[in-house]
Amino acid sequence: MTSADHLASRHHDDPARHALGLMGELDFKQTLITLWRRRYYILLLTVIAGSVAWLLVSRIQPVYMATAEVMIDSRRTRILDIKEILSQLSPQLVTVTSEVEVLQSRTLATRVADALNLYDDPEFNTALRPKQPSLFDFASLREGVDQLREMLSLEAPAPVEPTPAEAEALKRDDVIERLRSGLGVSAIPQSMVIRISYRSNNPATATRIANAFAEHYITEQLEAKFQAVRYATGWLNERLDGLRRDLAKSEQAISTYRSTHNLLESSGVPATQQKLTELNSRLVETQTKRAEVTARIARLEATGRAGRGAGADDLLDSSFLSRLREQEATLAGQASDLASRYGTRHPQIAKINAELGEIRSKISTEIGRLIQGQRSELAVLQDRERSMTREIREIETLSLSQNKAEIGLRELEREAQANRILYETFLSRFKETDQQETIQQPDARIISFSERPRSPTSPKKFMLIMAATLAGMMSAIVLVLLVEKFDNTIRTKDQLEQLTGLPALGLVPQINVPGGNVAAYIVERPASSYAEAFRIAWFAIRHPPDRPEPKTLVITSTVPDEGKSLTSLSIGRTAAMLGLKVLLVDADMRRASISAKVGKTSDLTLAEVLTEGVDFRSAVMRDPLTDLDILAAKPGGWKPVDMLAMTDAVHRTMQAMREAYDLVVFDCPPVLSVADVQILARHADATLFCLRWNTTPRESVLAGIRMLKDAKAKFAGVLLTRVNVRKHASYGYRDMGYYYGKHRNYYTN
Repeated sequence: MTSADHLASRHHDDPARHALGLMGELDFKQTLITLWRRRYYILLLTVIAGSVAWLLVSRIQPVYMATAEVMIDSRRTRILDIKEILSQLSPQLVTVTSEVEVLQSRTLATRVADALNLYDDPEFNTALRPKQPSLFDFASLREGVDQLREMLSLEAPAPVEPTPAEAEALKRDDVIERLRSGLGVSAIPQSMVIRISYRSNNPATATRIANAFAEHYITEQLEAKFQAVRYATGWLNERLDGLRRDLAKSEQAISTYRSTHNLLESSGVPATQQKLTELNSRLVETQTKRAEVTARIARLEATGRAGRGAGADDLLDSSFLSRLREQEATLAGQASDLASRYGTRHPQIAKINAELGEIRSKISTEIGRLIQGQRSELAVLQDRERSMTREIREIETLSLSQNKAEIGLRELEREAQANRILYETFLSRFKETDQQETIQQPDARIISFSERPRSPTSPKKFMLIMAATLAGMMSAIVLVLLVEKFDNTIRTKDQLEQLTGLPALGLVPQINVPGGNVAAYIVERPASSYAEAFRIAWFAIRHPPDRPEPKTLVITSTVPDEGKSLTSLSIGRTAAMLGLKVLLVDADMRRASISAKVGKTSDLTLAEVLTEGVDFRSAVMRDPLTDLDILAAKPGGWKPVDMLAMTDAVHRTMQAMREAYDLVVFDCPPVLSVADVQILARHADATLFCLRWNTTPRESVLAGIRMLKDAKAKFAGVLLTRVNVRKHASYGYRDMGYYYGKHRNYYTN
């Protein structure tokens, strides 16, 4: 598939996106050309917008604005060095913003309305205004609706009349809301100053209300402080009585608790805790001694089992045992000396050995006695350890009970201490507060009263009219560009090639021949731009870049009235005038027009050739203006021909025409209307697709080309017909249509 086929298939897949996207990127020059072409629409909408703005602005009442200024002042005269009940405003941005909200509050607006008695001012009380003549009589309209309901037997809900008190409250609410609607409060950046502005149709009213808001804002601050001090004093007095009772109750609870749990006041450590500490120390000592005795017993038993040589153990702390060890050592030395001199069988050696046996028996007896003594001591230590452990557990149980009781006591003491501190704090604060009521100062002061405005603030008539005029102009420009963007037709070769992916063979100008024959224009004016357009198209058809020169050419369009028949006749005459043997076949048998254009008719048509086997040569007639042969059809005399069932006959006929002529042109019906064109296009060497300039929708073009591609048509290209060269030139396109219109004097018309 070629790149053109890829492009065409891509557009076929998404025709709506492409239809909206081709005009999506207009360059600056093209945009200016578009705006200039529709300049009268833009001028008209601009004038209308400016005129409407002038009419509306001239009916707007002038509004005057008066401005007063107050400053948040944190500096205070300190008469007493005590804290204030209502804290002073700190110079912060959030403070200024909060005070701006206070100035805009409904409460302050109500104070101003009451002070100035605005309920009797017609500017704020609409009920006091004289009735203005209205274009619509709503009372009569309401009566008519009631009568219609009675006629239709529809019961309307009875209106609920407000009570006099409710009506008065509604009137006050309406006056206050109207008063607030004209108020403007803003903080001056990087300062503690607040600007109070009021807008009114009356300059005196604006000045009076702006100053009233500033004055009542200061007054409200003082009243708020006085009210806060009075409220704090009363509340502190009530709170002190309660705290006094709470403190007495807490102290009484401590005394009762001590007597109930036998807890004496002591600044030191409790006796049970001291005794528990001592017992723990003694228990540790006893456990240490028990471990030492146990180790000593184990060593003694090991010594007893060892026998000789164990007499040097430092654990055998006994004088008797020491003597026995000395005697044993002496005898052992004598036995050894005698044995070395006389031998082991000497009688003296036997005597010494007997003595050694006796001594060693005594040593074993003494070691057993020592072990028995150590075991007795171990038993005593174990009994002592168990006794001390039981006593420690008993004291721990007693201590735990007392600790739990002391927890409750400490809780009561803490509560009493907290009540005592709170009572003393409130008592001190009450004395301070009682001194503040007569020394309050506001947190703000007026630094500038409003003056009577000399000129209205709004409306800025000139600026409004200019803004509306510019808005109208911009809206008109946007509207023009949107209309241009969503234009769904084709006007240039580039658009045509981008949309279809097929080569655009040219643009055919729209010709007007009052009282003349349009079909004969190409013969009568061979040097005209119209004739030149067909010569250019014919050259492109005859010399395709990728296949041989075609001999059969199918010419069709998307829908009727796109100039395909005139194009077929013009292409045939152009080729005939260039010396080729050409046959023009009128294949649009439902709406035949070739006969009417050439002024000749024939009894034999393509229908007879296909259905009755008539030789096409006998049905051909000669064009009266050129050497073009024409196989015409009868206007209004259409004979049904099922080309789908006669594919072989169509193929044989076209093959015979190829052999007889250099070029055979088929004027076929629109592709979206009749299926015949698909049969002819399948067997033809080339297909020329025509579409009307600035008229045929892009979706229809893509649908027609898709049908021809499905029929395996071989496209020669696409041709734009009936181009309005003057209008085309005004679009600024630099293609052949532009030069047809811009340089039309170059051609001989």
